[in-house]
Amino acid sequence: MRLAPALLLAAMAALLVTGSLHKKLVYDEFDNLAYGHRFLTEGPSAEMRGQRMPVLALNAIGCHGDGCRLKVLDASERGRLMARLPTMVFTLALGALVFRWSGELFGARAALLALVLYAFQPTFLGHGKQVTSDVQVTLLMTLAVYTFWKALGTGRARWAVFAGLAVAGALAAKFTGVLAAPILVLMTPIVVSAVDTRRRLGLLLIAAGTALAGLNLAYLFDGSFQTAGTYQWQSGAFRQLPSWLPIPLPRTFALGLDYSRVLQEDPYVGRGANYVLGELNRDGRWYAFPLMILLKTPLATFVLIALALWRLRSSRQVMWMLLMPAALVVVVFSLFVDPQLGIRYVMPALPFLVIIAGAAGADAGRRPWLPWAMAGWAAVSAVSYHPHSIAYFNELIGPRVNAYRYLADSNLEWEDHSYFIDRFQRRHPELRLVVEPDAPQPGDIVVGANALVGILEPEKYRWLRENFRPAAHIGYSHLLFRITPEELAALGDPAAR
Repeated sequence: MRLAPALLLAAMAALLVTGSLHKKLVYDEFDNLAYGHRFLTEGPSAEMRGQRMPVLALNAIGCHGDGCRLKVLDASERGRLMARLPTMVFTLALGALVFRWSGELFGARAALLALVLYAFQPTFLGHGKQVTSDVQVTLLMTLAVYTFWKALGTGRARWAVFAGLAVAGALAAKFTGVLAAPILVLMTPIVVSAVDTRRRLGLLLIAAGTALAGLNLAYLFDGSFQTAGTYQWQSGAFRQLPSWLPIPLPRTFALGLDYSRVLQEDPYVGRGANYVLGELNRDGRWYAFPLMILLKTPLATFVLIALALWRLRSSRQVMWMLLMPAALVVVVFSLFVDPQLGIRYVMPALPFLVIIAGAAGADAGRRPWLPWAMAGWAAVSAVSYHPHSIAYFNELIGPRVNAYRYLADSNLEWEDHSYFIDRFQRRHPELRLVVEPDAPQPGDIVVGANALVGILEPEKYRWLRENFRPAAHIGYSHLLFRITPEELAALGDPAAR
């Protein structure tokens, strides 16, 4: 029993490493790594060129110098692993936090069950090895909630300081970290303890002050407290700020918030279209993120959440404390954020759902084997997609080749699969694969899901997606179509359709 947590984390580490092999950096990964390298060499004033955060400097340490060049990394499996290693460490640290907090809330059995669910959670296995800051912000937001829970429970200021530092870290990891502030505010009246209202508000102020100081320290107070009039704002919202207003934030961070607002105001900047249930859109759909969670989480997890809510129905305050952060993240992104490119955007909601699901193991009940059977189902379902965990969909979609009909982008195709396409060709010499042709043609056509559904170029493969069905897939995210000359000729001129 004592070795089980370490063995689970070791198994997760092995899945993360092997899931990274033979996969070159995708464009977002290299852009993130390039910013991390600039942060190391130029300091906190380094230009962001998008939503790049200081935490990415950790990824650049392993390839500091010429080793961070794309050609070098493309040719070096070890170099890519070193660049991705910090993200994997954050992923494993989050697992340790889930285990500890679950144990404090619900006991050892629940902690172990939660860790099983976490270690084989496909979203963490897939994105927990990328050079991004999604896992980092998830860990730090979860840590902020955990430490503030400790502060409210004990009344001790040091826990509030820890919470503030975690919030600062979350803000330095991804702008999603701003949601930690309302979460802590809402926690203040929810958590049950002997601490009175005045003390609770004091702890909240300590956390807020520490967070602000910690964020400025992360950027070495570069440009902090300049007035709004000294900025050249790009977004309409920030242009409305009075020029005399002091901005208590590092200059680079404030400009990053401004750019995030630009992405919200102009759906054609910096990204392609959203895609959900066969539809392309630019303004978002309220059901997109709930659908992602429904389809990309092992079904057994939902069974365990329902079981936990029933078994622990007398502990409503604890359940509300865990449900509130998850719900707030999903609601905010569903209703107020137009870019809906992947489940990784709402990843900070997932640890709380895993902890709740783990609580199903706290009470043995009439069927003590049931939670563990569900956990086994979840693990088998997740591992069956290895090493392509990003492309995971649960059994609701039917045959796996159907995934592109539901979701795409970083939900399905967000890894380099050139190695696996070449391997597929070697194993099937009878085929003559043509990868993403520029014009309609017969043959064995391989097209990535994102190109097929038209996220960047809606018309390019309309002829293919509207007239043919894939015969097979490569790595779940690249679809193989076998088209005869007669079938293509029957379409007439696809370009005129």
